[in-house]
Amino acid sequence: MEKEKIKLKEGEKSAEIISLITILLALGKGIIGFLSGSMILITDALHSATDLITILASWFGLRIARRKPTEKFPYGYYKAENLATLFISIFIIYTAFEFLLDGYLKLFTLTELTMPLEALGIAFISIIVSYFMSKYLKKMGEKINSQSLIANSKERLIDVFSSTIVFIGILLTFYKIPYTEGIITMGISILILKMGLSVGKDSIFALMDVSPSKDIEKEIKEIINSSEGIEGFKNLRLRKSGPFVFGEVKIKIKKNIDVKRAHEIADKIENEIKEKIEEIDSFTIHIEPYEKEEVRIAIPIKFDKGLDSEVMEKFGRSNYFIFINLNKKEGKIKSVYVKENPYKEKLTKAGFSLVKFLIKEKIDILITKEIGGISFHTLRDNLIEIYKAEGKTVKEIINNLIQNNLKYLDKPTKEEEEEKPKEFIIFKRGYGRGYMGGRK
Repeated sequence: MEKEKIKLKEGEKSAEIISLITILLALGKGIIGFLSGSMILITDALHSATDLITILASWFGLRIARRKPTEKFPYGYYKAENLATLFISIFIIYTAFEFLLDGYLKLFTLTELTMPLEALGIAFISIIVSYFMSKYLKKMGEKINSQSLIANSKERLIDVFSSTIVFIGILLTFYKIPYTEGIITMGISILILKMGLSVGKDSIFALMDVSPSKDIEKEIKEIINSSEGIEGFKNLRLRKSGPFVFGEVKIKIKKNIDVKRAHEIADKIENEIKEKIEEIDSFTIHIEPYEKEEVRIAIPIKFDKGLDSEVMEKFGRSNYFIFINLNKKEGKIKSVYVKENPYKEKLTKAGFSLVKFLIKEKIDILITKEIGGISFHTLRDNLIEIYKAEGKTVKEIINNLIQNNLKYLDKPTKEEEEEKPKEFIIFKRGYGRGYMGGRK
């Protein structure tokens, strides 16, 4: 939240700087326009004054948006910036109509200039200043994701064109060329009108909680889909509030995952979304228990006799593993295959190596008579469900699973045993006695 406040303060400061420059520019054009008798320059000064009002609206919106959320406004005051942007669009549209009217009137009049060089000079300065103000506002608007500053940057870009037209109009007026000033003024006013309507549409959409960006939505979907432990998601909703975006989604997590682990998964997704997408201010994740229709089951067996195989007592030292693809909803076995345990002869960490082998097989469920702590927790960390084997054959165990008669294991069946020192006898050559020794 502190980062958001800093952004808003930066935007407010930018609006103050641009307001001061706009005041000086409007005063300069107004005074020289009055002294030189240039109506087009006076009109442009009024246009700059209108720009000042829009900048002040941005400043006002950003200042209100910095206020802390209250009980009445729990989501903060960010939408004040959208409201200010709506007023900006209204002023832009109003200015466009004023330009249209002025342009039409100038079709039938010729202006006498008494200070043409000064009028041309202030028009040229306006072009340069407006260009750099547009670049500055756009940069700051994109940095803090401020809709109103970006809207004002577009308005300043229009000022570059309008000031250029004013410069050309003053030059042509000095040479007594008719119609040019009016036609050019009407043309630029149509561009202003189009921009005003575009900005107004964006602000209204934001106030009505229209999804802000398909690109942001796509990026969030990619983050969720790439997260471990997620079986799917639904009801992804995004809404823009001022310079920030609020969102929520429902994620599907296996029903047997404990609450703590589920919240860890949700927090990880939320943090990744906020880290990768700066516009996100708040993202709420709702957890929904989910059970897959089709699962892959692994069971340790003594010999390969298909579904009639006998379950082996030892997990890490089992001869084979039978893998069953089961549709739990229909209670039907889709396919069965058997693989030899590649680590049954391994002297150390056989269980841990076996667990990695099972994870690569992409199993959802392990059914076993016993399992140690390291293997159990590694499987649980990879969101694999573990059940206690009840029954002699694989067929009996699967039937018990379908009928929900198997016990879900929430802890290992046995603790890992430490390797005990092995005693052995060492006989010294040349002596008739021996002694017991220990080796670690």
